[in-house]
Amino acid sequence: MPNINAGEVVPDFTLTSLDGDEVSLSDYRGRRLILFFWASW
Repeated sequence: MPNINAGEVVPDFTLTSLDGDEVSLSDYRGRRLILFFWASW
């Protein structure tokens, strides 16, 4: 994944929620988001 700087548009991506629903970044276009990525391993 390329580096993204302040003010640049982030590429759209889709993930599966804990409920099994697919959620895309584009679903939140126009809103401010804070994303946390973590793993349990």
